[in-house]
Amino acid sequence: MKIDFFDRSRIPLLDKELDAFALRNRAIASNISNMDTPDYKRIDVDFQKELSSAIADSTNDVDLSKQVEDVDPQIEIDQSSVLPGGGNDVSIEQEMADLAKNQLQFKMASQLMSETFTLIDKSINGNGD
Repeated sequence: MKIDFFDRSRIPLLDKELDAFALRNRAIASNISNMDTPDYKRIDVDFQKELSSAIADSTNDVDLSKQVEDVDPQIEIDQSSVLPGGGNDVSIEQEMADLAKNQLQFKMASQLMSETFTLIDKSINGNGD
């Protein structure tokens, strides 16, 4: 069995997280742009439950890589609120807070990805000392 070098790193996990954060950003933008649309139901990306399950089901780094491959972020309609009279359930304050949180998570994941590539580069090319 061939084991890819990247299967033993956190790159597949971070890649999926970055995809999820980008998709969540688009969902939040859609919510904000439709905040005055009658009967609009806000959307969100539910990724954490599936990702946590994949992590829990894995036994090692290679297995984690394979488990994460099957996890895809999906946009879902928020069914938690019922609104009378043609209103919608978008709160600009909540969307802006979600946007700020999502941007911080994206930034952290992208920094971790960058650090991982830096470590890989140093291990291949030496640290330049």
